[in-house]
Amino acid sequence: VPKGMLYLDDVQLRNPEGFLLENMASVERINVKVNVKSMLLQQPLIVHHVEVENALVNVIRNEAGEINVNSLKGPRAEEAPEQPEPVPPPDAPPEKVPEPGKIPPKPKPEKPLPELLFERILCNATVRYIDFKLDQLDIALQLQAKAVNLSTLSDPEAGWGAAQITGSLGNDHNSYKTELNLRLAPVRSVDQLSFDLTGRIMEIDPRSLESLWKRAGIRPAPFGIEPEFHSRNHAFVNSQVSVSMKEVALEDKLSRKLGGMGTVETLSLTVPITGTLDRPRGDFQSALMSAIGKNAGSLLNAWIKGQAGKYGVETAEVPTTVDAAVDVLGEAVKEIGESETVKKVLKDLADGEPSATNAPPPISSDTAVEILGEHIEEIGENEELKKELKNLGKWLFGE
Repeated sequence: VPKGMLYLDDVQLRNPEGFLLENMASVERINVKVNVKSMLLQQPLIVHHVEVENALVNVIRNEAGEINVNSLKGPRAEEAPEQPEPVPPPDAPPEKVPEPGKIPPKPKPEKPLPELLFERILCNATVRYIDFKLDQLDIALQLQAKAVNLSTLSDPEAGWGAAQITGSLGNDHNSYKTELNLRLAPVRSVDQLSFDLTGRIMEIDPRSLESLWKRAGIRPAPFGIEPEFHSRNHAFVNSQVSVSMKEVALEDKLSRKLGGMGTVETLSLTVPITGTLDRPRGDFQSALMSAIGKNAGSLLNAWIKGQAGKYGVETAEVPTTVDAAVDVLGEAVKEIGESETVKKVLKDLADGEPSATNAPPPISSDTAVEILGEHIEEIGENEELKKELKNLGKWLFGE
């Protein structure tokens, strides 16, 4: 006590009933050093350092879709069903009317947080996520956090604290590679947070967002995100999250909309984030459609590969560059290989530029399809295929 030192060993927080594993969280050792004088005055209480050694947090979603950490918020108050108001008997005395000028009592104000200043915090932890709704997804992230000057000070001149979080998936330093930087305003109320959070998380297992992919109609390989979150008094301002995906397989419904395209090699999109921390809003579907229009070259290249596959060309043998891909398709389809005009149209469409043809510039996707139909019998005689190709062009170029 005279040195202001506190040690806690083997701290454990139990899991609620209905969840696998005994503990929700555990810590081998916590070391705390407090300024003794501030401990007596508590204006504020100054904590020189906190060191958390070997923390383990188990986040579990059971088969019912319940998440164990939500129990920390306490049970939700269930809304009682509305009951009809009883009808008073005829001889019942009238209800008392409040006296004129009498003010009803005010609700008690929320008790402010104690004033604390944490000069330095060090923590190494393992965060394990187990999801029984996703084929027993089980991953363990190794995280290290360093923070300075985090506080609950009420002084309006008090500065913001800062924290840095790094980590990865076990020994695989590429999967779930995490680099996050946080600036946090003094916390006076957990319902009025202000902070800036930026960084990136790479090579995320796509199963962790299975429901999102199903709604969007895509199936990506491991992907990365770059959050840029800015909160002021619990509300998002100028915030977004960028998503980078590769080997994106399109579900049948979306594939048909895009002219039969099956897989997109790379796709990047940005989702604006609005709303509040407890009710964030982000339109992933609109961002996805916008990204499709901005990645015309990559998407058309994917379509060309798909067409090459229909003519017996192994898609693995189709080069990734558009020019080479069109040439390979031309070797398989005689009408394409013998027509420089057709090859020019395909290459220019992939580049998103007008084609040097007899069509009036700038060339529209409808005009391009008609040109292809004049040179390729399979397209010219197939109205359904031409319709799909025109639809593809409208999706790609926002026409």
